[in-house]
Amino acid sequence: MKHTICLHGLGLKNKGQLLTMVQRLLPPSTVKNKIKEKYLANDDLLKYKRTKFIPVNDLGYKLSCISGVMVISDTLHPLNEVLIRYEEEAVGEVRKLLQKLLAGKIKFVVDEPDLVLRAKQMRGRSSIKEMALYDEDSLATALHCHLPWHIYGAGKAWGDLLTSTNERNLVRQLRVKLRRLRSSLTFFKELLPLTTFEQHKMQVKRWANLLGDAREYDVALLTCMKIRHGQRGEEVADEVSRLEEILLEYRAKASKKMLNAGKLNAITLQLAEMLLDLQSTTLPEAYEELRLKSFVRQRLNSWCNKLILLPEKYPDFSDMEQLHKIRIKMKRFRYGLQGVPEIYFPTSLLRSLKSFQDMLGFLHDDYVNDMLIGEILKQYPEDAALQYEGAMFCGWERAKAEAALTSLPELWDNFTAQLREWQEENL
Repeated sequence: MKHTICLHGLGLKNKGQLLTMVQRLLPPSTVKNKIKEKYLANDDLLKYKRTKFIPVNDLGYKLSCISGVMVISDTLHPLNEVLIRYEEEAVGEVRKLLQKLLAGKIKFVVDEPDLVLRAKQMRGRSSIKEMALYDEDSLATALHCHLPWHIYGAGKAWGDLLTSTNERNLVRQLRVKLRRLRSSLTFFKELLPLTTFEQHKMQVKRWANLLGDAREYDVALLTCMKIRHGQRGEEVADEVSRLEEILLEYRAKASKKMLNAGKLNAITLQLAEMLLDLQSTTLPEAYEELRLKSFVRQRLNSWCNKLILLPEKYPDFSDMEQLHKIRIKMKRFRYGLQGVPEIYFPTSLLRSLKSFQDMLGFLHDDYVNDMLIGEILKQYPEDAALQYEGAMFCGWERAKAEAALTSLPELWDNFTAQLREWQEENL
């Protein structure tokens, strides 16, 4: 089977920059050029020059460069693509080629190679089922479509974050993309060699941890803003408190650490190698004849049964450590459910799940905020203004958390009732 890996170039200064770099890295090749123009739905447009390189000595792959534009909703988006189409036997050669391409100065992200599908993605109207290798009768679709779908999402989110001057909202978006990827890896882990699964799961976890500090300061700063608006009114809403000054200072340090932790191309190489591993994985013998939908039903059924039993494993809803473990499993289930379009689920179930998850998230944020502010106050024992603001912050959070805790049992009962009904009807 042939596979394609696409590297999307960012911020290129001129049209010939990409082509020059690729020609320098490739072995002697036959070159073919073609101009393409394609009109899509909603008056969207693809217009580009495609240059195909076919190595004189067969290495098991062909490489194409695409330079042009994509017009989506009357907005121009540059196309600077490197597409590598290869046979599974050529994984080693492709890996070497990727390392060379990503060692240069041009910044790349991994992206969906089908430009028509990518246009739909940019409009928010696409589905995993539209991917070129999607086949509901084959469980290999999980490796060739479901997991790559989330890898592309994470890759583009990394690109947005590491090329932006204002990354605050992008941190949250990237964390969500990484959670979806990690959940999908766990959902389909039985199809992967254990070492491959553990390696990629830990890499995604390291990235998420890297973003964690900045996110915690963002949550605390948001709480400060809510307190300021609630107590002082709109007329002084722009004033920044002493606590906020210190949180902003810490946030800046966390941001610097996060953005300096890895260059974009190093991350892109790790994601591209993840794609190579997935595309070259052979299904375990026990799953060769199993249809995709059957596997998805089995996994969801297993996850449902474990979810319903969570209160037996973590019975104390007042214990924040236990609630955090429940929250992680709820979040994993939600992202897993949303990542398999083969199984129907009602929006009412998703709303119920999200309500409980959001409440757990609020309680976890309160718990982390309390520890975070406590550590800051210890470092400034003589700062009276800061001590006062810190006490006000913790008191405001604690009152809301106590009210939230009382609603958890009812939210849980509502969710599990809907989950059981859905499980019986669909799994």
